[in-house]
Parts: sequence; structure tokens; C-alpha cells
Amino acid sequence: MLSITVVGAEYPVNLGYTARLMKNFGLERLYLVAPRCDVRAASVYASHGADILKHAEVVTLAKVRKTHDLLLATTAIKARREANVSRTAIKPEEAVARIVSAGSASIVFGRDTTGLTNEELALCDLVTSVDTRTDYRTLNVSHSAAILLFLTSGAWEARNARLPSVDSRASRKRREVFSRYAHQLAIASGMQPHSAERIVHVARMVALKSEVSSKELGLLVALMRKAELAIERTEA
Repeated sequence: MLSITVVGAEYPVNLGYTARLMKNFGLERLYLVAPRCDVRAASVYASHGADILKHAEVVTLAKVRKTHDLLLATTAIKARREANVSRTAIKPEEAVARIVSAGSASIVFGRDTTGLTNEELALCDLVTSVDTRTDYRTLNVSHSAAILLFLTSGAWEARNARLPSVDSRASRKRREVFSRYAHQLAIASGMQPHSAERIVHVARMVALKSEVSSKELGLLVALMRKAELAIERTEA
């Protein structure tokens, strides 16, 4: 299942066009986080996608995260420092490949003017950016949605053309356990708190990008737990 999440929608025209695109590509579920425009006014621009706006859910980003295996954030502002891991973007082609391999995913678009905050990006699993190859990198929300949904539809077709297989990749719950133990191990080993917080995000990305299975990730969690206990015994 694929959905769209729009955070802080400001202009009815962009929201309406996004709903129309969803109708074009067969998506039905739209989540709105703290919308700042009149959703009913957006229906004028949605054409046959007006029903998507009518049934859109106003929720928190945390709730969207809780109900999806993967959140893909979009941003025009890439990380300039290695320490800013929340804005480290992957190519759209790689991003959509991750989407179609997930049990459920949502593409998250930010505000029309300022995009997503670092805190909101940190709630997402992956970040992508459409490279315009110019100094003017900011795309209209609906234009960005068109590109990503087009790529996603192609990725779905490619996936369906392959022989069916059982997807045993680690669930969000298992990935969160892994990142939590990574944080605890970092703290136990004497790492500074701000660095340990970055480890949480890095651990999530490693678990996701490596396509590790739930069983394999469980073994790594067990190893990390034993390492943490060994450190605690040494310090006792």
C-alpha cells in the first residue's frame, strides 16, 4: 500500500493538483498534517481526484509513521555537512525501489514554501531529492509528486513482472529495536549523547538499506545486547 502525506499544505492549488495526480496513478490514501489551507477550496483543482481530498485524514506525522513500514521524505535542501544525517538524500530511483519492496509506505511532502523541518525529516526513514541540475533546486510540491509517482508506477510494473517471492525484510518494529539497542550500546561505550543520537538514525538507515531479514536483524540485536551487558559487567 502506498499513500501520500502532505505536511503544512499552504496553497489549495498545489494540494488539489497532488490529489489529481494520486487519482492518475491509482492512489487513494491521503494524509494531511497540520494543513494551513482550505481543503475544500483545493477540490476545484483536483478534478476527478476530489474524492481523495474528501476522504483525506488529518493526522500527525508520528501517526503516519506508526501505521507505515517506510516513510520517504522529500526535500530540496540536501545535507551540507556529514553530521546532518537527516538530510542525506538518495536518488529518486533508489527511493522508489525501496517503496515498492515495503509492505506499506508513504511519500511525505513538506510545506509549499519551507519544506520539511529537520525534526520531521528525522521521523522519516529515507530522504530523496529531485536533482534539477541548476542552482534553482526547489520544485513545486505537485511537480515533485508527479515525478516520484511516475517513477513508482514503473517500479511497481517491474516488480510485478518478476517471479513472486516471500518478502522477509525486517519490519519497522524490528528496525526500531535494532536502532534502540545501537543507541544504548553507544551510550554504554562512552559515546557523547549528541553522537549517540546520530547513531539511532544511522542504525535505522543501515537496517533499511541492507535489506536484512527480520531473523538476521534479530541476531544482530542479540549480539548488541550481549556486548552491552559485557560493558556493564566490566564497569561494575
